[in-house]
Amino acid sequence: MALLDEIVAIETFIKAKYPAAKYEKQTVPDKPVNDTFVIRFLDDDREKETGVHYRIDREYQVIYFAQTPQAILPVMDALSKYVYETDSIGAFRVESFAYSQPFKMESGMHACIGILTGNVREAIPQKSWQKINHIDTRFE
Repeated sequence: MALLDEIVAIETFIKAKYPAAKYEKQTVPDKPVNDTFVIRFLDDDREKETGVHYRIDREYQVIYFAQTPQAILPVMDALSKYVYETDSIGAFRVESFAYSQPFKMESGMHACIGILTGNVREAIPQKSWQKINHIDTRFE
């Protein structure tokens, strides 16, 4: 699964829980508005597990903006529960979701940062060989 596809899948997953919220991908707005989620890619670590596939461990940042900390905490708590009630988001297998204490920004808005971790396994392209079309047997 491509990286951008994963970001869109995470956005779609959160939208199912919070359809009225606003969403941004990868770029945090200079002046965020109330009830906005931002989904950002953070880290990618790859490890070859076998000769035919490798594992990609990824981290995403899920930022939520609201007017008050009291508005943020129930949303992030419910989102955390929602994440843990699923095994995967698309091909992305969820491992953990943790979030910070809400903080006040210079603009007066409050924000909370969540970290979503998980992994994807991808196949390693294999060399293809010409098929054997005809086999003769001979007995002596």
